[in-house]
Amino acid sequence: MTEYVRADDFLAVEMLRQALGDDRVLADQSTRDYYANDIFWQPGIPPLAVIVPKSVAEVVEAVKMAVTEGLSIVPRGGGMSCTKGYLPDRADSVVIDACGLDDIIELNADDLYATVGAGCTWDRLNAALEPTGLRAGCWGPLSGANATVGGALSQNSAFFGSALNGTVAETVLGVTVVLASGDKITTGSGGRKGARPFSRHGGPDFTGMFLGDNGAFGIKVAATLRLGPRPPATGCLSFGFNSMLDMVLAQTDMARTRLVSEGFGIDRNKAGHDMLRICDGLPVAASAGEAATGTAGGMPVLTAHNYMLHIVTEADTQEELCRKMDVLREIGSRNGVEIENTLPEAMRSKPFSPVWGMLGSNGERWVPIHALFPLSAARKVTEANEAFFAERKWFMGEHGIQYSVMSMTVGNEFFLEPAFYWHDEITPLHARSVGEDMVRPWMGRPANPESRKAVAELRRGAQQLYAGLGGVNWQIARDYPYAELLDPETWAFAQAIKRALDPAGLMNPGSLGFGLTRSSPIVWSNSSKSA
Repeated sequence: MTEYVRADDFLAVEMLRQALGDDRVLADQSTRDYYANDIFWQPGIPPLAVIVPKSVAEVVEAVKMAVTEGLSIVPRGGGMSCTKGYLPDRADSVVIDACGLDDIIELNADDLYATVGAGCTWDRLNAALEPTGLRAGCWGPLSGANATVGGALSQNSAFFGSALNGTVAETVLGVTVVLASGDKITTGSGGRKGARPFSRHGGPDFTGMFLGDNGAFGIKVAATLRLGPRPPATGCLSFGFNSMLDMVLAQTDMARTRLVSEGFGIDRNKAGHDMLRICDGLPVAASAGEAATGTAGGMPVLTAHNYMLHIVTEADTQEELCRKMDVLREIGSRNGVEIENTLPEAMRSKPFSPVWGMLGSNGERWVPIHALFPLSAARKVTEANEAFFAERKWFMGEHGIQYSVMSMTVGNEFFLEPAFYWHDEITPLHARSVGEDMVRPWMGRPANPESRKAVAELRRGAQQLYAGLGGVNWQIARDYPYAELLDPETWAFAQAIKRALDPAGLMNPGSLGFGLTRSSPIVWSNSSKSA
């Protein structure tokens, strides 16, 4: 579709620059183009400008001015979205990049909470908490070197600690949010007069409304997370399996014991593409033969089995740890074989590694698709997923698409995440996220819109499959189905909330499927792009 901007929109950007400063409002073409892409979707609609606030007061001022001028507002965190979470839905948008709000506001070891700016990365938070011996229940996603607390809460995510403690949303006591009106509100006990942010409750749970909202209800500028002690004893186990189903059944049986802190299952293709590079001592750019055999850097074979399950368990004492590992070892050995635990050991030794997994071992582009289900549905879902992609094997081969799969358990839920690799251009977003040196050999690779379109088709088909199996999604943004899957009464309720918080529909329009209407006079802009 063709997008447009009003003549007055460019004047509004100049007013923002005068109010906030030239270093806070960026409107050069290179910056605008950079913010028009996410990990997968490109090219998008460039925003009018990008605002990079360094304080909550600047966010408030920017939102008030943008709304007054009729500009839409798109919040952005660490840039790890692949679901159009921070891509403008229309040309008269300003992106508010919250990464500058990265302060560690309060670490309260006595009351077991931490308050941080929304732009604080999980890596930074974990480092700040390390001397205290504390951490959050879920203490970040794999991309935590780049991913921010605010972004993870907007999209919802999981990994470290999640098998036991659920998603990052389960650790939140309260958030501070700037609404479309410019009002700054705080949820939980931190929003009460004279109270500390120690509790999520004490009335309706307003906090939950802003978790997983993909920025549709407001811009998170700070969050308070519940903390707990880091168990002193940690153990890692790995198992190899012939079939995906054997691995998944072991994984879900382990989940029911409540003994796993985090864990994931992967196929050989996933291991060959990016898991080997996580391990210490392994060269970042292994040769094709080394990647296939797992011998690079003297590492043990990590791709010798069709499927591999890697788990971490924790305990207060070595005796307790041994007991837990015995239980988990018995489950994993029923239909699998124990293998060296190199991978979970390496990930625990350096949990927030560079986000090399954004690309394949030879610079292939990567994008996942996911859904969550009850533990009891794991068998049915696994079988349906394997049948779905077996039927499309010829289609993937025709378009040069490689398939891989990862699974996790998150609290009492089964998480399935297929992913796709294909040859395509390396975007500035990939280069900046992964590292210029890392991507240099592949920077001249041409764009491959046909294969990218085929990947989008596969993702859409998988979304429909998972919805039909009763699955739910995180990171909905503008990509996953949402409105059409809700009961009509529930969708009407969601729309009523949106109207109350954002009556003009200017806060991340299009996210979660909320519609956008516009009646202002328009002029066509020569700088517009098609989505």
